[in-house]
Amino acid sequence: MPRIAVALFALLLLTAGGCSEKTGDSSTAADSAAAPEGLVGQANAQGSFLAYSHDATVRMAGPDIAARVSAVRTACMDGRHGQCTVLGEQQGSGQWPSGQLLLRAEPKAIEPLVAMAAQGGELSQRGTQAEDLADAVRDNGLRQQRLRTQHDRLSEFLARRDIKADDLIALSNQLAQIETELQASEQEAAQQQRRIHTNLLTLRFESSQVTVASSRLGEALRDSLSVLDSSVAVLVTVILAVLPFALLAGALFWIIKALLRRRRRRVGRAGE
Repeated sequence: MPRIAVALFALLLLTAGGCSEKTGDSSTAADSAAAPEGLVGQANAQGSFLAYSHDATVRMAGPDIAARVSAVRTACMDGRHGQCTVLGEQQGSGQWPSGQLLLRAEPKAIEPLVAMAAQGGELSQRGTQAEDLADAVRDNGLRQQRLRTQHDRLSEFLARRDIKADDLIALSNQLAQIETELQASEQEAAQQQRRIHTNLLTLRFESSQVTVASSRLGEALRDSLSVLDSSVAVLVTVILAVLPFALLAGALFWIIKALLRRRRRRVGRAGE
């Protein structure tokens, strides 16, 4: 009996170990399956001044590109996934349709927008870059501080009652210039904050029928047509340049030939 109990206990341990191993494997598979395959928006940590930009290329059937571009543009303009602005749009038709969208959106909107763009197609290429704006933000802040200090001092001078008319005009002009520079600096600061708190997203749509071989073949054909066009142009130029001299040479040859015939006739008559 004790041996049977020990064997049963060992069997239970092995079974429990196998179950836990299977559970661990399944959770790992679930984690890998849950890993995102698209682009994820990037938000700045405390004290960071990074401007993130994303690029994504989607390949799909050419006839579906226009509708997909329109759908993503509408979703952005409606703010369906968060704050989003359409900065640019391009579409190409013909044998190989294409499209491009340039969007600026808050970080949480990047992933659903890219996923929406890739519906019915393949996300063939993606990338993320970041530009550090810390120095630019600091320099612009110091510039604003300096301009505000100058603005306050000039305002104090203008508030004096004993100021002369000429000085009043000069100080007013200088104050207006400082206000213009300060306004430009504030606009630059707003643009910097916009770049820091939002992400720039470039979506490119390409026809899945376009392959590297066909692209190279099309490029080779275009180059051949270009070379042929240049050759014909050079040939026409040469013909037009030589034509007057050829006509003159032909006329001289005909005149000389006619004179020689006439001379031969005269010589023949004289010999008779």
